[in-house]
Amino acid sequence: MEWSWTEADTDRLISWLKARGLAPQGGWPEVRIIGEGHSNITSLVEMDDSRLIVRHQPVIRANAPDVLREARHIAKLNAAGVLAPRILAMAAAGEALDVPLYVMEHVPGIVISGDLPEPLRQDPRGMAHAMIDALADLHGIDAARITARPLDEPEANRQHFAMLRGLIADLAGHEGEALRTMAGRLDESVPDAVRQCVVHSDFRLGNLMWAAELPPRLATVLDWELSTIGDPRLDLGYFMIAYPAPGVARTPLQDLGRALYQAEFPAIPDLLSRYGERTGRALADLDWFAAFVAWKTAVFYVLSRQRGEDCYYDDDAHCRAFLEASADYLARRGK
Repeated sequence: MEWSWTEADTDRLISWLKARGLAPQGGWPEVRIIGEGHSNITSLVEMDDSRLIVRHQPVIRANAPDVLREARHIAKLNAAGVLAPRILAMAAAGEALDVPLYVMEHVPGIVISGDLPEPLRQDPRGMAHAMIDALADLHGIDAARITARPLDEPEANRQHFAMLRGLIADLAGHEGEALRTMAGRLDESVPDAVRQCVVHSDFRLGNLMWAAELPPRLATVLDWELSTIGDPRLDLGYFMIAYPAPGVARTPLQDLGRALYQAEFPAIPDLLSRYGERTGRALADLDWFAAFVAWKTAVFYVLSRQRGEDCYYDDDAHCRAFLEASADYLARRGK
C-alpha cells in the first residue's frame, strides 16, 4: 500500500488522541504502519506501555472500504461478545486526519504472516480446531443484535450473486470473458440461503491473532471491514479456499497462509465436521460456496488491479488461480 505517515499527519493524530485521553500527555508516541492489508491502513501508536491501533482510509484511495462503517459494526460485535478488538474512538474526515479513522485497543499476540512460529508449530491440530471453533462461535451470535434486516431470506445468495455479476457485466478483455463464463456455470445451481448470521468474509490465518503460549488459543480476530450479514456457508467457502486443499488448484489466499503447509494440519473435511457438530448446522452445497467465493475473490482482484492503486494485484495469475479453484470445486460438487 503506497501510503506513509508524514510528520504533519502524525502530529495531528497524536494531538487528537491526547485531547481525548487516549495517549499520554508527556512525550510523543511513535506511529508506524503494521500488517499486510491491501485496503485500509492499520497503524500502531506506541509510547512506553501505551499502545493503540488506528485504522483509516489511505488518502490516495477514495473508494477504500468505509472505516466508520467498519468501526460501528465492530462496536456492535463488541457488545454481542464477539472475539474482536474493542473500539475506543472514531473520527470523521477532518477531525484527526483528512480521512475518517477509528481507534481500537491493542491486543497482544502473534499474527502469522510468514512461517509457522514456535510454539504454535508444536500443535497444528489445536490451531486448526481453534480456527474453526472461532468461526462456529461467530456464526452462533444472535445476528438480530447486529442488524434489523430480515435474517430468513431464501433469495439472499441469488441477490448477492446478481450484484457481483453486475460489476463485471462490461468488463473488457479475456478476464472479463472468463469471469462471466464461470458466473454462468455458477448460476446453474445457486443454493437457497439458510438463516443468515454474522459473517466475517475474510476469515483466514493472516487475520487471526494468537496467544503466545500453548495450547493454541485465539487472542482476537482482526480485519472486519468486509463483515456483514449473510449465509454462514459463505465464510466456510472462504475458509476452504484459504486452507490447504489437496486436489484443488492452490489460491493466492493459501499462498498468504503458507504457514498452514508447514506442519500436519487436519484435513478440511475433518474441520467442517467439527463445525457441524459444534453448530448443529446442515452443511449442504459447500463445494458450490467454495467455487462461488473463489470466483467472487477473482472479481475483486481484477477490479482492484484495474484501479491501479496497489501493486499486489498487478499479477494476472491471481485471477487464473482463483478461477481454476472455482472450476475444481464445481467439478467436485455432488461427487
